[in-house]
Amino acid sequence: MRRRLLSKPFILGIVVLVIAAGAGAFFLTRGGAAANVSYRTGVATLGTVTQTVSLSGSLEPDGETDLDYEGAGKVTAVNVQPGQTVTAGEVLATQDPTTVDASLTQAKATLAGAEANLVSAKAGASASSITQAEGQVSSAEVSYQSAITSLADTKAVNAQQIAQAYSAYTAAQAQATSDGCTPGDTTPPCPQDEAAITQDNQTWQSAQVKGTQGDDQAQAQVNNDKVQWENAKASLAALESGSASTSAQIAMDESQVEIDQVNVTNAQAAVNATTLKASSGGLVEQVNVTNGEQIATGGTGGASATGTSTHAIVIITPGVFEVTGSVSDTLVNEIAVGQTAEVVAAGSSDAVAGKVTEVAEEATVTSGVATFPVTVVLSGASASLRPGMSASVSIVINQVVGVTTVPTSAVHTTGAGSTVTLFVNGKPDPVAVTVGASDSTLTQIL
Repeated sequence: MRRRLLSKPFILGIVVLVIAAGAGAFFLTRGGAAANVSYRTGVATLGTVTQTVSLSGSLEPDGETDLDYEGAGKVTAVNVQPGQTVTAGEVLATQDPTTVDASLTQAKATLAGAEANLVSAKAGASASSITQAEGQVSSAEVSYQSAITSLADTKAVNAQQIAQAYSAYTAAQAQATSDGCTPGDTTPPCPQDEAAITQDNQTWQSAQVKGTQGDDQAQAQVNNDKVQWENAKASLAALESGSASTSAQIAMDESQVEIDQVNVTNAQAAVNATTLKASSGGLVEQVNVTNGEQIATGGTGGASATGTSTHAIVIITPGVFEVTGSVSDTLVNEIAVGQTAEVVAAGSSDAVAGKVTEVAEEATVTSGVATFPVTVVLSGASASLRPGMSASVSIVINQVVGVTTVPTSAVHTTGAGSTVTLFVNGKPDPVAVTVGASDSTLTQIL
């Protein structure tokens, strides 16, 4: 039968554990007959348990410096080639600055204009602007009053013309009546009288249409001039109250100044980047520009064989590498920046120490499977390491030192818990235990 261990820890080096050697290896056969059973045993010891997470990737240079032109222009000199060692501050390549200098000048002029607008908005109304606004109010009022007078005159003239046309029309009718004419009468002068009636009627109708159009146009002018007058009065009132430059306008002008300042900064960076210098010593890995090449935009204007954009010049620190691999979403929370690691490159049996420097916040999903990139920087160097080598990485996620341990193969775990089998007086005796950390070799007993 099983019994629990005493609360005190194992007596190290004395308690002998039966280590699994196959199903049924720890028990005598049924029926009470003794069987010749052999056991593999181990002892409980103070030890270290190290838990790790494994990943794989390729060695890539760490501390890579990518240099690019930031504006258009012709390459005027390339002073280095791949494999060359350079020192900090060394000039690697140059570019004709004419285009980017012009862009900087334009950006500065635009910024100056935006700053002037902001100053004006914050200053508010001046005496001259108020005087000008007062003149606009007077002028608009005169235009409005003149439009009213013009409307009255237009209506009077149109009414007179309509009345005259109507009078001529009624006179023509009276003349036909006096001549004893009836519609369709062909006896002279009836045809002439009928023609006069028709013409005068058309003249009267036309006068009415033109009169209405003239009145409408005059009224529209009155309405428009009234709006202009009201707007001028509102602008003057705003200036006099000091609210012409609203907070919204000031905020907009401030935002424009910030945008234009960024443009100046970028333009200045493009000017500075016409001379590519090594920011630190290292080895030139790539040179993707040539003397005389025309750069259309920032970068090199070219692309690699895979279609990805390239950098003008790439510098690496020799012997310093990093490995980026992926872990599953079930393990990513076990990994943290700063954890130690061991890296073994393909074809090598020597482990190089490293440290976790980055754990991706966002997963990469491929075919519905989420993984998280993890970057480990090697803290040691080896002459056998080369860029592009595949490497295996073991990241230490937990380590307990100086704890009671037993061989992992001696621990048997079921749904009911974990046990180890003690070999007491020549007989195996299962004992329930509480386990802690474990690795492939040792398991901690709490």
